Amino acid sequence: MTMKKTLVALAALAATASFAQVTLSGRIALAVSTYSANGATAGAASDAASRTMVADNSSRLKFAVNEDLGGGLRAFGVYEFGLNFDTGAGTNQAGGANSATAFNGSRESHIGIGNNDIELRLGRQNVFWTQGDLHDASANFVGKDAIGDAYTRLANVRQNNAILLNLNSSSFAGSQLYWAPEVANESAPVSSPTAAQSSANATTWGGKLNWDNGAWRFMADYQKRNNIATDAAGTFPAANTTADLTSAKLGLGYRYAEGSMVAAHYWDQRKDFTDAATNNTATTQAVAGVTGGSMAGGNKQTGWGVTVKHNLGAGWTGYGSYGVLNNMSATGTGGDLNDSGSTLISLAVRKDLSKRTGIYASYGQVKNAAAGTMGMPGGGFVPVTGPNAAAGSSPTFLLVGMMHNF
Repeated sequence: MTMKKTLVALAALAATASFAQVTLSGRIALAVSTYSANGATAGAASDAASRTMVADNSSRLKFAVNEDLGGGLRAFGVYEFGLNFDTGAGTNQAGGANSATAFNGSRESHIGIGNNDIELRLGRQNVFWTQGDLHDASANFVGKDAIGDAYTRLANVRQNNAILLNLNSSSFAGSQLYWAPEVANESAPVSSPTAAQSSANATTWGGKLNWDNGAWRFMADYQKRNNIATDAAGTFPAANTTADLTSAKLGLGYRYAEGSMVAAHYWDQRKDFTDAATNNTATTQAVAGVTGGSMAGGNKQTGWGVTVKHNLGAGWTGYGSYGVLNNMSATGTGGDLNDSGSTLISLAVRKDLSKRTGIYASYGQVKNAAAGTMGMPGGGFVPVTGPNAAAGSSPTFLLVGMMHNF
């Protein structure tokens, strides 16, 4: 009898106790692909010969915990890391470090508290690149498109050390404000950062405004990175120095049918050198046969694009995009860099076999002008030379893949 009473008491306690809910989810996404980059201004030696790969496209594993605190308040945490199902390594296809897979918590890892309207988060978090269905080709749909990387060349798309406010209300869901110190070595003295790391007093801040009324979707995104160390191998090449990096983008989409959207995109990226010596010295971005590029003070590049995702019926969806990167212009006393623009094209088709599994095929090309260096740094297409393509070359990819979400 005593044992029976004890079991009943324990059952009653379990029924009334509050436990945190833990969930496990993720994605496995791989594709057979070919990649090449031909027509470099410097000649065939700078081209990337065609290669065939089985490349991972952002596979990941995610742990999440949620606890109801009562009164509409909840506590939560996320721990997500990338997995390379093609090699099992934490590197990209060129053998370099892949920041999305190189360490635990590599994709997103944060803790937070909030309610149905707003939440406060601390930790490593997705910021500038998240767009939902306004442009989800690379993130969730077909693994890769040509314009997906064009508007993030100077931005931090996943921010470390972030303090972030996120809105949950339906019309403005995903709108956010964030601030973060940005240092590669948090013990480095402010007075003597090295060229290989961010300045010890570097910071990043920004915000996103989402508005969704059912048929129309609008997004405005802004990010400012202050006192960031740059180097000759980085995006928008420059002499070793520090700079303020500004990224902004706008998107407007219209859902004209279930699962179908047409959207227009505009982006603006700017680098302003903060090192006095660089500001007073021409930082020529020399490309053989191209005039201009003496960009004392800094540089800027704008772009625009159009994307269409169309529901073909029976689980089939088609996708197309067209984008333009304009010539790079000087923001200080130097001259513009002529012939530094690019044209970006992608076509894709996807077949959903279930709510979780799909197969897809995708083609994309970047046509760089003589001094253009736009590459395809995401997924499995990072070139051996770094995030940029050789000036004047035309990177091209063709892939057939599958994706399973669980």
